[in-house]
Amino acid sequence: MAKLSGMSGDFKGREYPIEQGEITIGRKADNMILLDHPTISSHHCRILRSGDSCVLQDLESTNGTRVNSRDVKESALHHKDLIQMGSIEFLFDAPELASSGARYTDANAEVATGAMSAPQDFASISPFGAPPKERRGIWYFALIVIGAVALLALVFYFLMLAKAA
Repeated sequence: MAKLSGMSGDFKGREYPIEQGEITIGRKADNMILLDHPTISSHHCRILRSGDSCVLQDLESTNGTRVNSRDVKESALHHKDLIQMGSIEFLFDAPELASSGARYTDANAEVATGAMSAPQDFASISPFGAPPKERRGIWYFALIVIGAVALLALVFYFLMLAKAA
């Protein structure tokens, strides 16, 4: 039987069966699966199950719905899909649906044998990017000035100590 298994927060370890028809999920009491959590909308999403297929539909939720880390408005569900509603994660566990769709183990993967390198346009890991080259001279100048001021302050401090002694 298909089910959602809680993977995070207060819902870890909880299981919710997914039966035929429409299952609504949200924070309000009129949902079939009630998730009382601030990141869950009152009517967050629904799962439509018909025969051997399940489809998840986001119901214009505030914090969104993701399947395998991708934002979705509608998505077919497969065995072992990771569903995130707001900040709560669930595993879609439906072994009876495993043969109906592609499995992760069926993927064709290439194994790199040579040395790995960053793409040519990769400049920095910073989300703000590397500073433009024309501004680097200003930064170097600012660092030298700050260093000189700090050095002068230390010399002045030690001269004052020597004078007081």
